[in-house]
Amino acid sequence: MAKNKTAISSYVVKERLQQIFLYVWLSLACIIVLVPILWMVSASFTEGRLLQNVPLLPDPEKFSLEHFKYLFTYKSSTDAIASDFILSFLRTLSVAVITTVGIVIISAMTGYVFSRFRFAGKKQFLLIMMLLQMFPSFMGMLALFMMFRSFGWLNNPLYLSLIYIAGSIPTNTYLLRGYLRGIPMSIDEAATIDGATQTQIFIKLILPLSKPMIGFVAVSAFMSPWMDYMLPQQLLNMKNQTVALYLFRLNDPLTPVYYNPLNFMAGALILAIPITIVLMCMQKYIVYGMAAGAEKG
Repeated sequence: MAKNKTAISSYVVKERLQQIFLYVWLSLACIIVLVPILWMVSASFTEGRLLQNVPLLPDPEKFSLEHFKYLFTYKSSTDAIASDFILSFLRTLSVAVITTVGIVIISAMTGYVFSRFRFAGKKQFLLIMMLLQMFPSFMGMLALFMMFRSFGWLNNPLYLSLIYIAGSIPTNTYLLRGYLRGIPMSIDEAATIDGATQTQIFIKLILPLSKPMIGFVAVSAFMSPWMDYMLPQQLLNMKNQTVALYLFRLNDPLTPVYYNPLNFMAGALILAIPITIVLMCMQKYIVYGMAAGAEKG
């Protein structure tokens, strides 16, 4: 009996220590994540130009909306219909929407083909797509610049969608192929017996069943243009800049006319709003899609 009590007590102590360690670890993780966000919010509502004087929490005595006023009113050109920030935001939003629609449609179709049909060269195509994922995007930067200049696509943000779509096809095709392979072929066969065509099977059966993975692919596609600086910097001028280029200019000491880190913080705070809304609305699809891709890919 004494040995059993000792074993039980040691087990209880061990469990409590594990819980304490877990809570401490999660608390540290929350602090690491939340402190920069709080500082960004504080900087966005603090008057001045220097980050050194920004408190961790907003100071009522230094409270100001001057940075948001600058973002929504400043125009580098008198002919502009809106401020530079609003125009760059709308350009990036357009690119993100086009990219999302294109990636979802093409990846769903290619994933369906590779998961349901047999054809010559199928394994070779999959191998090529897997190899393409191994090369970083900056390796083709010079070739992309030459191609855009040859076709007259430079300084047009919408053509960036072509690069984002093409670059995402291999990864997303693999994800959707792995997910669709988990859907029984008997569903397709039953629909075929009932007289459904392949197009009807894809639209009315496969797409609804693939909603979690498609949601994950859509969120990933929507987020990528907002954060990308390298491609727009090479292919766009300041007149047609995306929001990433605009924010970088606010935080670049080499452009003293625009340099103001606190304006940058305010812009980053606004930029986080649509991304946060999308993530909150699509959270269940993201979690389920990642888990499904890991299990069935």
